[in-house]
Order: sequence, then C-alpha cells, then structure tokens
Amino acid sequence: MKTATTVAGFSLRDLKWREGHVENTVSRFVQRDREFRSKRGFGLMRCKNEFVPNTASKREGWFYDTFTVAAGAAFPQQTFGFAVAQGGAKNLSSTNLTGQGGQMPAGITLLIQRIRIEISNLTTQADFANIMSNVTFELKVNQVPIYQCIPDYLPAGFGCPTFSAAQVGTAPTGSSVLTSTNNGMPSQNATYEFATYPYMLSSQENFVALYTAQNAFNMVAATGVNPIGVGTTIRTYLDGVKMGIVAG
Repeated sequence: MKTATTVAGFSLRDLKWREGHVENTVSRFVQRDREFRSKRGFGLMRCKNEFVPNTASKREGWFYDTFTVAAGAAFPQQTFGFAVAQGGAKNLSSTNLTGQGGQMPAGITLLIQRIRIEISNLTTQADFANIMSNVTFELKVNQVPIYQCIPDYLPAGFGCPTFSAAQVGTAPTGSSVLTSTNNGMPSQNATYEFATYPYMLSSQENFVALYTAQNAFNMVAATGVNPIGVGTTIRTYLDGVKMGIVAG
C-alpha cells in the first residue's frame, strides 16, 4: 500500500484539484495580449504618464516667432520660423519659444487649433501684395509638411488696420497718402480654426514654420520712391491649448 508523503503538514491528496483546460488557459492569455497590444500595429503598449500628478496645467496658449526683412532687400528664399529660441539676439518681443530652437520645450505639448500670420501695418501695399502672391507658408513637423498655404489663408485675427485714408489739401513735398494694411480683421474670431482636426505638437518634437519666396522679389526701397519702403516684420502664432508641467 502506498502512503501519501506529508510535506509542511499536508499531503497532495489533501489539496483541492480540478480538471485543467488548456484551451481556456491559452484563450485567456491571448485575450490579455490583445488588450495590451496597439490597435495600430505597434506592438505591446506601455502605460504612459507624461505629467506628474497635480503639477500639470492645461490652458489656452500659444507660441510665436518673428522675422524682419529690410527695405530694398530681397525677400529671403527660405525663412525658418521658430528655428532660434529666446535668448541672445531674440527676446520676448521676438519669440516666446524657450529651450531648444526648432523644438517644443520639454514637458510642453500644444494642441494647435489656429495658425495666425501677422504682417506689420507699416508694410507698403506693393510689398504686401508681393508677400501674398509669391510667398508660401508651411508648418513642418519632423520635416513632414502638415499645412501648406499662402499667408492670406491664415489671417491674424488682430491688428490695427486703417480701412481708408485721403489726402486733404496740398501735400508737402515727399508726402503720400496714409495707408495701413494687415492680414485680416481685428477680431479674434477672424481666423482659420482647425475645429474638426486640431494638430498636436508633442514635447521635444521638431517643427518649423517655413516661408518660401516661390517667385523672387525685392522689398520696396527706402529712398527714391513714393511711398518709401520700410521693410516688413512678420510674426507667426501657433495658437491652441497648451499643456505642461507647472514649474514653481
């Protein structure tokens, strides 16, 4: 007669055994694997907690960057907005991008709902027309074009335009009719909104606002013409919902 070996105070026959089903066990593991696998085919997903609990902010926000073209100068064939971060030659009046140029700051994401292009009110009408006709705008993320258009497609939604002006009386030598033009009406609602498909710029993701003179032209000269040229300043805004870690 065989006797059951007792270990740790009980024998194997004292345990409650039940019949195993290999099919059920395999099915359970397959189901768990499916739950943790990316639906886009990128393999097993990781649990991601980008921000420390209770220290993250979410508010309406924006990033902006500025470049200037002098009177009489050739409009640059390519100008890379946001390529240089704040510091040195660029202060807060030029850009509010901090950290690494051409990159979203660490710990910050921006859900882009609007792109605004503001062109200086002092720009002459001839320069303004050339910019609108010959210059293209692209938002590139990791060298991939996300939006491509002409500047007039992305009005600023703010500014100080003069709608009309007239010369009264005899003009002094060298004077001209006052004109002032801006890209869009001075209303925050007068913008193009990506209401259906806003675009997310993630922390430390590379991006650039690219202005390209598809057809070469020179800005109006600062002498010998009427009205004289003063060049232009163009400011690009990426506007939407900014989320990031609160520091201090």
